[in-house]
Formats: sequence, C-alpha cells, structure tokens
Amino acid sequence: MTNEAASDLPDEEDHVEATGAVLHLAALSEREVEASAPERAVVVPVLETADGPRFVLAMWPDWPHPTMLSLAPPVGDDTLEAAAADLVRARLHLDATGPARMSESRIPVRMSSPRVGAQTTGWLRSVLQPVSGEPEVDLLLAGFEVYSLDEALAALSTEVERMALQAAADTAGFRPEDSSGG
Repeated sequence: MTNEAASDLPDEEDHVEATGAVLHLAALSEREVEASAPERAVVVPVLETADGPRFVLAMWPDWPHPTMLSLAPPVGDDTLEAAAADLVRARLHLDATGPARMSESRIPVRMSSPRVGAQTTGWLRSVLQPVSGEPEVDLLLAGFEVYSLDEALAALSTEVERMALQAAADTAGFRPEDSSGG
C-alpha cells in the first residue's frame, strides 16, 4: 500500500483489518469477543432434606478439596437439563428431580479455548441440579461430601468456586444460614 492509499483510510478505531481470511481480534466488537470466549459450567447437585438443602460436592483422587462437577455447554440437540441429569447420574448415581437452573451471572476465569487450545479468559456459569437418592461415586471419583450451604462455601478451596456455588444457590433462593445462632 502506498502512502497515498494509506492516507485515504478512515482514521477510526473501528477500522476492520483483514489479512486473507483472518479477521483480527481488534476488528471485533466487545460483544463479539465475549460471545466467542469459551464457557464451562459447574454442576451443583442439591438434595432437599428435612434439614434444608444439602449440596453434594465431589472428591477427586488427586485433589484434597471437595469441588463441583464440570460440564461443557450442551451442543446440537442436547439440553442443559439432560446434560446435568446425565452428569449427576453417571458420577454420583443420583436422580434429577427437577429442572437444572443455570445462574444468570458468569464468572470470568482462565481456561483453554476449545478452538485454539491456548489459555484465554472464558466464562464459568453454575447450574443447580435438584437430585434424590443416596450418592455413590463412579470409578473416577474418590468420594463425595454432603454439606449445608454454609459448610459447602467453607469447604471450597477458591473464591471462584465459592462465587459459583453461591450463584447456583441463588437460583433457588437458598441463602447461607444466619451465623449469629438465632
């Protein structure tokens, strides 16, 4: 491109620059970049008991802390309800008793991009899945723990996990117990 031709280009920040078939990230709007970011969900199985809701957290053999189950977003004809129900049935042998509820809020986290494999910022959403039955782990899990919301929030090892659990609990109106004892 000559200097003359370059001077004819608009001097705006939204100028789209394309090289061959590659559209540079600078040419995308913030909404388009956000929409293309990878997304994962964490599933929070919850048992309704006489003592209130109890949250089932998984234990992995190579991680000393209880955690939630991870789920890729459903694709094709799969639904969130079917994917969450299949996950809790496969991993914990629990039956889904109601619709899966996805949190409205998303948490930005570092994760691998499924398209390119590199680390990037993606989104984490939480899904509350009402369940029934006696938890029993599959061969990949080391165990499970069943907690009240307060206990589960205290047991999780990262602030991101606590935020995700609270977001899931919020979908059903579950709040931490009053710690004042009254």
